Formats: sequence, C-alpha cells, structure tokens
Amino acid sequence: MRLVGAGRPVSPQCWRGRSIPRLWCTTAPKLAGGCKTHQRPVANSGYWLAGDLHLPTTPSKEHAPIASQVWHSGGLRIGGWSWDPDAPQRHVHITVREGSRVLGQVACDTHHQALVYRATSDHGFSFDLPWELADGKLHTLDIENDLGHTLSGSPITLCCWHDGLEGLLKQHEHAPTEQNLALLTQVAADQALRLPKSAGFHHYPQWFERFQPATPDHQPQGRIGLLLISQGDATLEAASLASLKNQPTAPHKLTKAAPSDVLPALKQLLEAGCTAVVPLVAGDRLGSYALQHLGALLADGSAWGYADCDRDGPQGERSLPWMKPVWDLDLFIGADIFTPGAIFGAAIIDKALALLPATDAPQTLDWHHLSAAIALATETSQAVVTHLPHALYHRSQFAAASPEQAEPSAQRLHAIAWLSESLATGANVTQVPNFPALLRTQWPLPATLPRVSLIVPTRDQLGLLRACIEGLLTATDYPELEIIVVDNQSSDPQTLTYLEQLSERGVRVLPYPHPFNYSAINNYAVTHATGELIGLINNDIEIIEAGWLKEMVSQLVRPNVGAVGAKLLWPNRMVQHGGVVVGVNGLAAHTGNNLEQRDPGYLGMNQITRRQSAVTAACLLLRKSVFDELEGLDEQAFPVAFNDVDLCLRIRQQGLNLIWTAFAELIHAESASRGKDQTPEKRARGQREQQGFIERWSQSGQSDPYYHPALSLDYLSGPYGGLAMPPRSYTPRNHRERVHNHHQYADGTFAIKETL
Repeated sequence: MRLVGAGRPVSPQCWRGRSIPRLWCTTAPKLAGGCKTHQRPVANSGYWLAGDLHLPTTPSKEHAPIASQVWHSGGLRIGGWSWDPDAPQRHVHITVREGSRVLGQVACDTHHQALVYRATSDHGFSFDLPWELADGKLHTLDIENDLGHTLSGSPITLCCWHDGLEGLLKQHEHAPTEQNLALLTQVAADQALRLPKSAGFHHYPQWFERFQPATPDHQPQGRIGLLLISQGDATLEAASLASLKNQPTAPHKLTKAAPSDVLPALKQLLEAGCTAVVPLVAGDRLGSYALQHLGALLADGSAWGYADCDRDGPQGERSLPWMKPVWDLDLFIGADIFTPGAIFGAAIIDKALALLPATDAPQTLDWHHLSAAIALATETSQAVVTHLPHALYHRSQFAAASPEQAEPSAQRLHAIAWLSESLATGANVTQVPNFPALLRTQWPLPATLPRVSLIVPTRDQLGLLRACIEGLLTATDYPELEIIVVDNQSSDPQTLTYLEQLSERGVRVLPYPHPFNYSAINNYAVTHATGELIGLINNDIEIIEAGWLKEMVSQLVRPNVGAVGAKLLWPNRMVQHGGVVVGVNGLAAHTGNNLEQRDPGYLGMNQITRRQSAVTAACLLLRKSVFDELEGLDEQAFPVAFNDVDLCLRIRQQGLNLIWTAFAELIHAESASRGKDQTPEKRARGQREQQGFIERWSQSGQSDPYYHPALSLDYLSGPYGGLAMPPRSYTPRNHRERVHNHHQYADGTFAIKETL
C-alpha cells in the first residue's frame, strides 16, 4: 500500500498487506506544506484520508529575464543561482520576502555546481531562513532578483518543525490514536530518510539549545582525573575551572601541566588511582554533565572516547561546531580534531607510554607526542574508540575556528613523524602547502612496484578518450602499468582508428559489443586484467600531475586498506569528488561540490587524507583479489548508477578501510561521455537503481560512520553544508565491533578484519 497524490510514493512497500482504517490526518495542511489542497485515497484500500493534504508545487510566475533557479528541500535553507546574461561578471543580489516582510538579502557570488561548465560559476547563493519559521505553520516566501523579478522556482512554501515531521505529529493538539500514530510515525521516518531537513550553521546557537544532550541518570563511571593543560595564564585557567561547577561530581583528582611536558602531571593522576583522564586546555570549558557523559563511554570496555566540541562566541554563545566522524587515524594525522573533548582510559595511556622509546621519554613528554602515542596504541592493540555525537567541550573564543587556521606546531610535526615511522618504516611527514597546520604522511612504496591494470570503458568521444589515454601513457609516473580500453560499440571512424593505433602502442583494446552496462563492462575487463591492482578510470578523466598513481598505490598497499579514491576536479577546478557521504536523501552524494581546489573545506578535510564509507569509481584503485572475492560490481541491481558506492560498502563489510586522498588530483568532466539521464528510459532505470540502493543500504538503519548524524543530509545543503533538523541520532558509536578476525590477501599478506 502507498500514500498517493504526492508525486511519488511516501513509503513504497511499507504497508503492503495491512488493512488501515480511516487515517488521522487533520494535521495534513501543516505537514505537507504546499500550495494545492487535496483529499486523497489510500491506494488499493478503499479508504480516504481525512482532512486536507497540501502538496508542494512550484507555481508558474513570470520568470526573471536574468537566468535563475531557486531550490528548497523543506528545511531552513534555500539555495540556487542567478546570473545576468547581459553582464555575466555582475553578481546579482536577491531578496527573500514573506508578504511585505523582508527576511533578508544575499549576493549570488559563490560557486555553484550547476554552473561549472559556464565561463564563470560564482553566481550561486545560499540563504538561511529565520529560525522562528520552524514553527510548524505554513509560510509562503517570494524570492526576487535586484531588478524586482521573481526567480524561477519562486514562490516556495515552507512547513517546518524543529523536531521533524514525527515531532510535529506527536505535539499536535488533535492527538491520533495509538495505532494511527505508529503508522504515521513510520511514514514520517520514511519521509525523513528521503527528504531530510536542515538549517545553516548560522543557526547553531538556537540549534544547540534545542537539541542539548539529556541529563544523564547515572553517576560518572570510574575515577576521572582532570589534566589542565596550561601555559600559565591565570584568567584562562579560571575560566576552565569554573566549568567544573557544572559537573555534579568533582574530578577524582586535578593536576596542571604545561603542553611541553605533561608526563609528571599524568603520572600523578595515574598514581592517585584515576581510571580515566580528561584533558582540558586552559580557556576551554566542559559542558554541563560532561564528565558523566564521557565516563559512560568507557563503561562498555572502550579504551577511550570523545565527544564533539564547539567554540565560545564573543557573548558566550555557541558557535563553530566540530562535528566529528568515528575514529579515523588518517584524519588524525592530518589534523587533530579528536582530542578536544576526549577521555582516555588508564590502560590505553599505559600502553601509549610503553610504546615510546626510552630515549624519547626520559623526563619530558609533550602533549602532541602523548596523543600520537595513544593513536599508535589504539592501532597496534586494535582498541575500541567510542564517539558521542554531542558537543560537550567548548573551545575558548580565542581558539582556532577550524584546524587549518591553527598555529603550526613543530611538536605536532615531530610527533606525527614518529607515529608514521612507527607504522611504516620510511614514511615521510610534511606540512600541507598553504595550510601548514595540516599534515600529510607520504607512505612508502614497495621495493617492487605492484602491476596496476587501469580499465577505461569508452564509446566514441575521441577527444575525451585521447586526453585520458595520452595522460596515462605519457604523464603518469608509474612504470608497472597495464592500460585496458573497453570499446563499447564505438562507430566513429576517427575513434576506431585511434583504438587501432593504441593497440600498436601496447594498450589492450577489448571489444564489448553489448548494450551499455557500466558494471558488466568493468567486470568483463577485470577478467582480462593481469595486474595485482585494478584501477577503474572514466574516459573523461584527465591527468594533471604525474605522481597521482604512486600516491594512490602507496595508500592501497597499507594494511587493512580495501580501496582508494582520488580528489577529482571539474575543468574549472571546482571539486567534483571529495569522497562520498552515504545517506544524502536516502542515497549518496559527493563531498566538496561547492569548493574550489584549494579551499580548506569543513575542518580542513578538503586538504587532507581521510577514511570514507565510499568513493567514486571514476578513479578507483583496489586489489584484484578483493574485487574478485566480492564478485565485482553488481550488474543486475546497479548497471549504471550507485554500483561504485555499493561495491565500496561491501568492501567495508569485509572489514577493510576506504581511503580518500587529497594528494592525487585529476580532472573529471563528470558524465561528459554519456550525458545525463534525461530520456524516459534512462530516468526509469535511474529510479530503479535509486530504489534498489535505498532498499539495500538506506533502510537498514545504518548510518555513515564517517559522517556526523547531526550534519545535513539533503541535496540542497550537501554534505557538511548545514545542521540536520532534527539530529538523526544521539547514540554513541564505535569505529569497530568487538570481534576481529583476519583478512588474507591473495599475495599472502594479512590485515586485521573489522566486522562493522
């Protein structure tokens, strides 16, 4: 059974076989929020929905002479673009109104992915609607350009509630029956999956107040010691110590240490019987009940844990949240976002101290070396680290807004160099160009380079193909290379001539005379590949720096790595792929599409290596043995779209990590060879693949561990573009389960396998 009348099923296949009485729906005018009103039947049931149902539409008005588009996905943010064809360099201004009330104005001066193939792409805008509009009432907003013309897509209708549709259902004055509330709650949950709502970071103070963590109903676990890290500023120390008044139970013991030598104070805490240590930098503050929340993270046997953090504003308001992923060693190497708000069990501290060479830890131990040693102990002992998705730690208003804005630290550079060398002899650590506070580890390559088979499917498109293949042949610094071009029914004479020439130059050309099926094409080619490693390469990839493949290979040959993705750029150098976030509108989306190549990104993550749940197959490197073990890409369920994300998620199920590296950069003219899915047949196939992905992955209840449950999951805001409203989960999460076994590669090497 499905709810009809809204353009697409509300919850396909959720209610099949159930007889549902006349549904409670008197709140429908508020819930759906649109400009047309209907009474609709429940399909295949004979029952009608009581009350009115507002359906979202985009009314037709006279569109602006200036090219424009505005989008709204239901939350407290609108976005789009507008530019003046008669003055393409001019930045149009838009105004947002509700009736006669002006809600605000914004310039269209940010890069927008819809404009990447225009001469200039910086004509996008994003506008945060006032927080008070999330009142559950219907609002109609008009968006105009600076000539007074309505933008295409305006007006928009808004019906939003802080706690989402489910919260609005529960608080309505006409309460439904228990049976109907359960049904409508499931419908609301399905809609939240497919049409998530968000608000901009501008609203973080109100968002924080609305969604503060609940008061714990338990006392702090164990004996928690507090390590105050201070340079001796009494004012900053007083601010930190004052926050202890918000803790119902005082720390078991408090000591103070300079960041250049924390060892004596740390030993005092351990000798006093502290079972865990919470570091607190002078000037930073602990949130209410922080010690209780943090202590509870260790109750299940976790070695250590951490919460999120934010920064004090000038008036003490909350700002600049660091919403963190699960523990990620690679991200920690690039930037330490994990230790502010952390709690370390005594056992992991003892293991960390034991790993330090005697020559390195005689009398002094700086904070960065201690945190690096804890990271190493976590990896070598396969310790469990738990993340609590709540901001319990408030950084000083004088602290860096984001990791890349911090002062470069020579101590941290040396500490990460020691950590990397301990993990792999020959590793080299350098500062990231233009962002010296961020670090990069260059991992060593094997003495004998593994053979890499690069697979390039194509159909005609000689210009794209030639740029791709010539870059692989002449501009890629990697000697052990096999290039396989899969010809999917090319007919252009010039392309056919070029393919013949490639065969004479040692490139393998495999004919594939069947209908286009990306998964089947690559699976077929892998059976012919001779390389130990497989690279899936789109024919619209262009090489712009010679060391890209060595960087990707150096990441892949590390223990426990299953696949590696690259940083892909549109031809105008905007980021096309900065990793994949799973769950965006119930599907998946690329990170970084609103960023330029050298922008830092959220928490500097556009410039550093990190782990992801998935990466795109436009440029994907993995072991042939792993590909074969998983039987390749799914040809039946995902012939064109989502096959790469599906493969990556299956790789993760094997306990292997997926790495996105910022240091392998290539051009990707996304979908230039095949075009967009605009024909009815392609759209139908795309819808089947979307539904298949939702059923296989999104409806399982699992979330992307490398993406915070309080960050936006709507396409309009994009990954890291805003705050989820409401947050999807407050539940602590681990980066691995308790049970481990070993994954043996075909070459005989082993990696720890984590059951996720």
